[in-house]
Amino acid sequence: MNAPTCCLARIPANGKFWLKNARVHDGLRDIRIENGRVRALVPAGESPCCAPGLDLDSGEVRRMDADAPVMAGDPADLWVTLCGGRTVPMRAGKLETAKTEEIGGHKDAVHRDGSDR
Repeated sequence: MNAPTCCLARIPANGKFWLKNARVHDGLRDIRIENGRVRALVPAGESPCCAPGLDLDSGEVRRMDADAPVMAGDPADLWVTLCGGRTVPMRAGKLETAKTEEIGGHKDAVHRDGSDR
């Protein structure tokens, strides 16, 4: 099972989950995703211990649309580096799976349509 498929199994269908131990502009944070938006950023380890989510093990999380910090209230359109080091796109709070390729300067990112262009 590839990394994104494995991770998708840990994200509930209701779209409410945590990206735990995520590296953002000011350190490690737990990031709450709800209904396609970033709802909260709290210090790493402060999200509920049994809440659904992905442990990114210090993987980086960046906004797709700007070189600006991830903030509460932002759309959950993010570049997410998984614990295995693979970077995948998250659009509206949903991880995308496809074949790996370098896209727009983001090594190991994937095409939305799954093509191997």
